Amino acid sequence: MGSLDGYFIKYTDRLAYIELREDSLNEELKGISLPIYVEDMKEGIKTGDFKNEINLEIILEAMLINLAIDPNFLYRKEYEKVLKKYLKNIGDYTANKSVYCEESDKTKALLLARAGYILDSANKYNAYLYARLLWPLAYEDDGQYQNDFVKEALRILQEILKNDEKFKLSYYELGNIYSNLGEYIKARSYYNNALRLTDDEIAKNDIRNKLISIDDNAEIEQALYYIGKSNYNEAVRTLTKLLSKTKRADAYYYLGVAYQNLGNYENSIMAFEQSLELNADFRELYNDYAISLYLNKNEFEALKVIGEGLKKYPQDPRMTYNKIQINLVVGNTEKAKEDIEELLTYDDLTEEIKENLKIIKHHYKL
Repeated sequence: MGSLDGYFIKYTDRLAYIELREDSLNEELKGISLPIYVEDMKEGIKTGDFKNEINLEIILEAMLINLAIDPNFLYRKEYEKVLKKYLKNIGDYTANKSVYCEESDKTKALLLARAGYILDSANKYNAYLYARLLWPLAYEDDGQYQNDFVKEALRILQEILKNDEKFKLSYYELGNIYSNLGEYIKARSYYNNALRLTDDEIAKNDIRNKLISIDDNAEIEQALYYIGKSNYNEAVRTLTKLLSKTKRADAYYYLGVAYQNLGNYENSIMAFEQSLELNADFRELYNDYAISLYLNKNEFEALKVIGEGLKKYPQDPRMTYNKIQINLVVGNTEKAKEDIEELLTYDDLTEEIKENLKIIKHHYKL
């Protein structure tokens, strides 16, 4: 949690400080600076509630918020003493308050849940609320803490499950996080665990809808895993099953890659063609499509596809390099020489391509 202290300190301006009058009945609050959440103070002044005595609950809430903003605050011990006197269960209190104000003031809800986590990290529901409110900040803040929001939320939710493997809300929220991260296999696993532990039909339907929304992406991710492990037959099975239900350009592309690695170039070519027909628009498609055509002895078709790709992605080093290779095979040495000279002017050439170009120039005396 310490890694996020620097982020939350920015909310210091959400608090103002007062000291109670000598005739106040709250003896334990005298002699220390007492925080008030600025929005609550504005509301109290507006409604006239602050004319006589400030509501103790407003001060208790602000103490909690203060400790969320700065866990090392000067009066932390004094605040904790007061909070423990008036609040029977701090984690339950912050959870209830956080839920109550989430719709009207999400920042206040987050700070209250964070305070509860700092003071009572064992409270599962409050810890879950803190994690649920924390990780979306990664998509709202582009500063140095962006990754920390998600990491901390994951840590908290997984810690809850270490202590209680049946806490379904943690599974559900982990599903939400991994879905947003694009890790659909993990998301699907967590959603399935949440579904298994849930009895309420409305909640079950919500989880089922989440599963439906990510299922296709999870299948794509599974296929990529198989491709990465060189298990191309399983990748083909996974992708053909998916494509029997829905037509996706990326699924056809990965199917083409799997077939290419199996040496089934005709099926690979058909898959790449389907991907293009579905308006796929990424450079790797043109490059891999051309490679399959070349390996299937369709060199001139391969050159045509590379030409189309270079119109969309001019000066692509890999496509230009493959174009050179194919032109040399079909005897277009002058064109290959011209492309080599141009390719050597590119700033983003890999050392591998540079070295290969030297070998080609020497071998073909270009």
